[in-house]
Amino acid sequence: METLCRMTTQLPVRQTLLLILVPMLATFAVQRLCLHLIGVHHFQPNGLIIHHLFFGVATIIPAAFVLAFGPRNRRSAILSRIALGIGSAMVLDEMVYLIATQASDADYVSPLSLKGAAIFMFLGVALLLALYHWCKRAEV
Repeated sequence: METLCRMTTQLPVRQTLLLILVPMLATFAVQRLCLHLIGVHHFQPNGLIIHHLFFGVATIIPAAFVLAFGPRNRRSAILSRIALGIGSAMVLDEMVYLIATQASDADYVSPLSLKGAAIFMFLGVALLLALYHWCKRAEV
């Protein structure tokens, strides 16, 4: 069993960056476009509003666990990074909305929510790029 846990698939640093960054930016853009163009639509099983923050967390946690133990094949290495990017965008998009507003439908598309989401996305991208450059230097 110990040898199974050590069989991990590593991807090049640049590929890892792109597999996280592109889905993260695309998810953020699509979410915001949908909110502003289509309007606010809630997912409400049994009357409870489930925000995309929760879907983001539910996406990030399995991806992080796979990455923590090391993906065993190329497909899981790629999918876990894509899931990490998608989930991160969902979480970063809703942080200011849920913390700094009354969490109404109007607050979803408010300037505060949009600016806050953009700031957190910027910080997430900055951290990702800093880690990329740090790992790229270590790779040489």
